[in-house]
Amino acid sequence: MPESPCGRSDCPIVDPSSIDRRTLHVANWPAGLELFRGARVEFGDSVFAPEGKGNGRFSPLPRRRHAYLAEQRSAALLESVLHEANGPNPRIYAAQLTNHVVLRLRLTGPVRLLDLRDDALAALGIAPVELTDASPLHYACTRTVAASLVNTKGTRGFLWTSRQGRMHAERNRDGLASEVLEHRRMDVAVLYTPDAEATIETIDSEPLAVDGTPTRFVQELANLLRIAIL
Repeated sequence: MPESPCGRSDCPIVDPSSIDRRTLHVANWPAGLELFRGARVEFGDSVFAPEGKGNGRFSPLPRRRHAYLAEQRSAALLESVLHEANGPNPRIYAAQLTNHVVLRLRLTGPVRLLDLRDDALAALGIAPVELTDASPLHYACTRTVAASLVNTKGTRGFLWTSRQGRMHAERNRDGLASEVLEHRRMDVAVLYTPDAEATIETIDSEPLAVDGTPTRFVQELANLLRIAIL
């Protein structure tokens, strides 16, 4: 990307001006679809994170609140509290778990998303490393792409293949996690306000740890992915 926010001449992120918006694919989520979101306890009563909060791949964007969502609880947690629990010896502290909840949500109306999953990117001639698989070093660059594409074709957010799921599958080639993650690809999405605010509601929320003890789901997920809980 020319004049990239990262300041690197070898920045791998796609130049948004090179993307022909007419060729972009759209994915549709139906009304009634249930989704999950990992959230900090302090923001747990809201579907959307406060404006300007975070440092994510596609957020924050100016004058918009956002929510990272997934159809699987595991994907929602990997994109939130477990996001940094990767590498050769991934770990997380129980105190971090007590600061988070997982929300179960429902769409009250259909939602259109810009499809940035691997297959859709391939059709555009874009490699995942140029956008959805980029490391945190380039998040400011990928946010530039998001700001350029937001609301294209009447969409309310983006849908893509989880880098976290791919990383854990590759790290666990000799175990069950690789088979689970590769045969059931983890897709994640981000929705933005005000575009999607009226189309999603909270059903319930559950803690990730009770009295300092991780819930069964969190413990089993950590065991599957060989994440140490300290």
